[in-house]
Amino acid sequence: METFGVVRRDGRSDPFFDGAARDRLVIRHCPPCDHWYAPDAGGCPECGAEELEWAEASGRAVLVSWAVAHPRGGEPAPLALVELAEGPWMYGRLHGVTSPREGLPLRARFVHPDEGESHPLFEEDREDRGL
Repeated sequence: METFGVVRRDGRSDPFFDGAARDRLVIRHCPPCDHWYAPDAGGCPECGAEELEWAEASGRAVLVSWAVAHPRGGEPAPLALVELAEGPWMYGRLHGVTSPREGLPLRARFVHPDEGESHPLFEEDREDRGL
């Protein structure tokens, strides 16, 4: 698998990386209005709630856009913008996708590197042909 730097956590991202270590995709959820947000969200623009909960997402997504990064001294790394089944968009890495296209069904899979944090990759979801 291609490498693209070491993933590190900060204090705000602890629940996200704790979930990834357990093969769970956790994102932000607003209980009062039932809206879902990307992991870096701080509050709910829909209802104004200041506190969002961390909640487990399904891990299903569709590909919105993609690019290939060519890091100096490393192998090319396919990067993606995905729309999660719960609604929010998030960035991630693609793995094993040979023919990316808008709307491609994806599923999160987790990697547990020797150095850095466990994190999700998105690969083609061959079981789900439409979200």
